[in-house]
Amino acid sequence: MGDIGYRKRGETGPLYNPERDFAYITPTLMVTAIENMEAPEKQAIRAELNITEDEIVLAAESLAQAQRDFVNSSDPVQSLDQALARRNFYDLRPVVQHFLFASIGEIFLAAWFKAVREVSNVGEDSPAANDMARFAASVSEFVRKQGAPVYAPDTTADCLRLRVDVLQTRLATMFKEVQRLTEELSAVKNSQASRSFFWSRFFSRRKSLPQDG
Repeated sequence: MGDIGYRKRGETGPLYNPERDFAYITPTLMVTAIENMEAPEKQAIRAELNITEDEIVLAAESLAQAQRDFVNSSDPVQSLDQALARRNFYDLRPVVQHFLFASIGEIFLAAWFKAVREVSNVGEDSPAANDMARFAASVSEFVRKQGAPVYAPDTTADCLRLRVDVLQTRLATMFKEVQRLTEELSAVKNSQASRSFFWSRFFSRRKSLPQDG
């Protein structure tokens, strides 16, 4: 899989397409999502929502069958909805569907956090900043449409906010470094003062001693 994300020979378009990476990483993330549904906290939620073990099994199996249809050569599907409908996923109660989607979404959110931290250094501009600012602007637009007071959604404004965070972090780091250097300088001065006092006392005592001859 050395060509993950890269344009195949003979294709047109950008040389690198990061969306292709999802074809390889998504199954691993979804395996984790399915396994996490057995976690104690998830079992408690299932009990609260009256979701049975049989319903969860049917939902997971339906999703597994649907994803095989993504690459079904004999009878391919044209959309995710078509694949899920073919496997009777929508026959399940909406609460069961949403429980499965929530588990998958939780894993993708965790993966997003880890991925952003992998490509970012605290105190430096993140290569993911522009896309995250675009997301923040979309949230602001959504909130505005709900009637809540919010600043005007603007990707540039959110980019500037992220930039300000970077600069504030750098300033804080520089301030700590200045404090450390100041303390070291003070320690050096105190040490030099102590040595000067020692030698002055030494020569003073030496002068007071009787001289030979």
